[in-house]
Formats: sequence, C-alpha cells, structure tokens
Amino acid sequence: MMDPAVDHPQPGTANASYSERLRTPWWWYLAAIGVAALLAAEFFMAIPNWIAVIVLVILVVMSLLVVWRMSSGRISIVDGQLTAGERSLPLAAVEVAVGLSADQLRRLVGRHGDPSAYTFIRSWVRPGVQLVRIPRLPDGGHTEAASAGPNGNEPYWVISTRHPDKVLAALSAASVAVV
Repeated sequence: MMDPAVDHPQPGTANASYSERLRTPWWWYLAAIGVAALLAAEFFMAIPNWIAVIVLVILVVMSLLVVWRMSSGRISIVDGQLTAGERSLPLAAVEVAVGLSADQLRRLVGRHGDPSAYTFIRSWVRPGVQLVRIPRLPDGGHTEAASAGPNGNEPYWVISTRHPDKVLAALSAASVAVV
C-alpha cells in the first residue's frame, strides 16, 4: 500500500531523489468546520439569522483555507539541493544527516536546540531529520558550501518528515554521511 503523503517523481524528473508534501491530517478539516460553527453560533445570538448564515459561510471557508494552507509544506531532494519550504540547502554544505525520533525532534527544536538553527517542522509530523552543516573555518572564513543559504550561519537544519529512512537513503545516495 502506497502512502499518499509521498509524491513520487513525475515523468521527466528522473533526477528527483525524494519529494514529500507535509499534509495536515484529514480530521483537521472537520475540526476547522466545528470551530467555524462554534464562532458562528455567537453571531446567531447577536444578529439576524440571514446575516449570521453569511458569517457562517465565510468562517467555514476561511477556516478550511487556513488548514489547506498549512498543508502546503514540501520537502524535496533534487539535483544536489534539499529544499524545505522556501529555503534550499546544497547537499555539499551538509556534513552529516541524522534521523530523529519524535522525542529527539521535540528536544532539538525546544530548549536543547540552537536558536540560530533553521527549522522546517510541522507539529502533526512527528519524526524528522537533522542536517548538520559544514562548520566555518577556524580563521573566520568559510568554504563555499558552508556559506550557502540566506545567512550561511545556521549550524544545522531540522526538518519534519513522515519517512526519515527514505530521506536518509536519498541523502546517502547523494554522498551525504548518514548516522
């Protein structure tokens, strides 16, 4: 049985090593409708019913759009680049990749983590992967790969993924050290 959260490469994208969309659980849509209905109940008590129905429709549509938008997160490994959301990291800048359990991920993005690290996590996706970047050189300089990215100073990236084993396999195939 195939997992619908994993997108497989489309024809013509033979270079794609891995791609995954971090969708929200289906029941979040039901919860969004419930929250919208609860909020609309307040309006039904205060304003005429025909206006409250319009408010209900607007609230339901807006809440569904919020949940749908939360599902837009995507990670992919293509052509030597890892893309998480809007940011990309050349795999040449990765020193080592580590698979994380749900507890390890929670600790790493909590008090035990580095605040300057880049995190692309989704609370509904429990496991993840840590990508430790190549450190800066002792003289204050840095390698070309280590300076990649908007700031080039994140010590590591942490990303959520439902399939850390598949991400690590794709990284290993791209010659990244995997622990």
